[in-house]
Amino acid sequence: MKVVAINGSPRTSGNTSTILKDVLKMAEASGAQTSYFDLAAMEIHDCKACMKCKKEDGCSQQDDMEKLRPQIVDADILILGSPIYMGDQTGLMKCFVDRLYRFMVPDEKKEGLKSSLAPGKKALVIFTCQMPNGDRIYNYILVRYYNLLVNMLGYEDIRTFIIGGAIPTEDLRVTPQAKMVLEESGRFVSTNEGA
Repeated sequence: MKVVAINGSPRTSGNTSTILKDVLKMAEASGAQTSYFDLAAMEIHDCKACMKCKKEDGCSQQDDMEKLRPQIVDADILILGSPIYMGDQTGLMKCFVDRLYRFMVPDEKKEGLKSSLAPGKKALVIFTCQMPNGDRIYNYILVRYYNLLVNMLGYEDIRTFIIGGAIPTEDLRVTPQAKMVLEESGRFVSTNEGA
């Protein structure tokens, strides 16, 4: 099983990174092959809506998204992580998510678009934020990511979490909410669940 984590935080050693790396360690302990990427260390441009990816298998932009594309295609589980800035994911994560449009291809039967990703994939999305009750305040983000990953990109199983109370100077992992998310995430990425 292959698990790929994408960190959308500009802080490459912050709370989001720490949580994602902990989840990858659990996946590795279960026998998975893992990869980790910091979007802050990559060059990924905004989608230009040029529609090249709808006419041929390619993108008009030759940036680091080309490095991530095969990782996403091969991943059995895709893990996305981002802190919440101003009520939403970071700009880095938004830019990355917009570029996932490449995986949407014309569907002549429905006169629309369908996912080009293989069936059976799973996704895990983890957001961190400073507000202790951020999991309730920002719940709308989870609905958006469910729609994006399940309804649009065809992921068959997904878990989404918001960990509130992320103070940059403290270890977020000691909070009860973070412990619960790590426990649930560990079960989700376990190869014992037949992914």
